[in-house]
Amino acid sequence: MWKKHLNVYMPGKEGKLCPTLPQCTFTTSAENIHTADAVIFENSQLPLTYLESEMPQKRSQHQHWIWLISECPNYLTINLNSYSGVFNWTITYRTDSDVSGAWGSQHLVYKRLKDADLDPNTDYSKGKTKLAVWFISKCSSRAHRILYAQELVKHLHVDIFGKCGRIVCEKQDFQCTVRHIRQYKFYLAFENMKCKQYITEKYWRHALTNNVVPVVLGAPKKDYEYLTPPNSFIHVDDFESPKALADYLKLLDKDTEMYNSYFKWKTNPPKNIPLDDGVWCNLCRKLLGICPNTRKMYTNLDKWYRGENNDECEPVSDVEYHEVHFTTDN
Repeated sequence: MWKKHLNVYMPGKEGKLCPTLPQCTFTTSAENIHTADAVIFENSQLPLTYLESEMPQKRSQHQHWIWLISECPNYLTINLNSYSGVFNWTITYRTDSDVSGAWGSQHLVYKRLKDADLDPNTDYSKGKTKLAVWFISKCSSRAHRILYAQELVKHLHVDIFGKCGRIVCEKQDFQCTVRHIRQYKFYLAFENMKCKQYITEKYWRHALTNNVVPVVLGAPKKDYEYLTPPNSFIHVDDFESPKALADYLKLLDKDTEMYNSYFKWKTNPPKNIPLDDGVWCNLCRKLLGICPNTRKMYTNLDKWYRGENNDECEPVSDVEYHEVHFTTDN
């Protein structure tokens, strides 16, 4: 396979990126493009409008051209209509993609926990001296999460890190983020857009991996129930108001048994977890399993990604745009 570009969402090296499927080799060398089984086109590296001159000039009959994007439709900048009839497969966070490029999966979570020998009676509140934390750098007043948070902080103390808050991590790296998050009981895993199945690192990496209960806003609750470990999150849609949510978090703060109920999933994996062990293994498995004569083409990629009625994502809030900065104590 040939990848012309690498970005922060892709491995920064060549080679056998899926150790369990060593038959699959990735390369960034353009000289291999004509013999490759698949060519990956990362969305941010594509021209805003399709230009034949910017694409590989020869396309082998056996080759699959794959469109890869990790963001939701509301962040699209390219003219997808101009790319109709170009790509055979998609890699996105959605389950109806040809290859899953989700930000995380139950399969990967339980795979990491398999040999952990966890005690089901562990007290996950122990050592957590603070209540709620939020890391946020995009501060648009038109985002649903900003409007919700502005009301929430009136009733709940939240330490807010990043460009939109009062606190800055000493070092702008993941380890600094981890060190702070693990002091808290709750993490506001508020997505920047409310889109179906759009569950990012805010839930998987920032909250779940750090043994902090994620408070989620974004995809519908049914998507979290389908895609994430059971009872591992608190969804804002379950509460009639931000104040009601704040009151519930304060209750959990005082009730250790109720708080720990959000970690029971660790030692009780559900049955029949879908196989999803990372984008590159998912892709390798797909390529190795297809019939050589099978061919698919996206004739209306824009309609597929945005939805039949442009309903994959909720529109941003109809308010005047400005950058919100949370400065007052609550």
